Amino acid sequence: MTVSGNIEAYIKALRERVEERLREAIPAEWRIPAPLRDAAVYSLEAGGKRLRPILVLASAESVGGDEGIHARAMPFAVAVEMIHTYSLIHDDLPAMDNDDFRRGRPTNHKVFGEAMAILAGDGLLTHAFFVASQAASLGVPADRALAVVSELARFAGLSGMVGGQASDMLGEQGITSLEELESIHLHKTSDLIAFRCGRGARGRSGSRQAGGARAVRPQYRPRLPNSGRYFGRDRRRGETGQTAEKR
Repeated sequence: MTVSGNIEAYIKALRERVEERLREAIPAEWRIPAPLRDAAVYSLEAGGKRLRPILVLASAESVGGDEGIHARAMPFAVAVEMIHTYSLIHDDLPAMDNDDFRRGRPTNHKVFGEAMAILAGDGLLTHAFFVASQAASLGVPADRALAVVSELARFAGLSGMVGGQASDMLGEQGITSLEELESIHLHKTSDLIAFRCGRGARGRSGSRQAGGARAVRPQYRPRLPNSGRYFGRDRRRGETGQTAEKR
């Protein structure tokens, strides 16, 4: 098998493990209003490359290597995908990007309504931290699990992904400089990628850790034109005002 074939098989195997865990992530025995459960599952099981949780598992494996490493890191991987999914649900809302389609399907609010879509996103974000905390019961030291939860909250929160989204929205009100655009993408996109690559290693039970997020983040700064202009939402919609399909 070629190197690319090996990589494709490796990614496929991890993706299948992630998909299985995502289907089990919301306990069937929990009493949840049916429309809320349906809305959360609709987006969580919408498919995709699952690159984010795969990066968590691969990072853990790179410093672990034993057979149980994926199981111990899986709660972190699932939590990251839940946070990513919540962000997509909210990003598609009329008050944000106002998108009608994602991955070839109607966006969450188009199927379940705006209120239920907001609640589904809220539920997935909150549940992500419950899922991450379960790593302690799988052999991850409690202090390390706590450190992951703390860092995940920071990278996903006000100074990270949410802050990046706010800057994105503010930038759409006028012309955004190149430096501002780099900051938007650094926080809106690469902060969580940095968490995935730098902290998946905490899923192992030993003491060695990966190199950390700071070395990863600069690699995910986008290559941008020198114009320094950002057309934002209007650029995606075009002259007709119709939203483009997002992936």
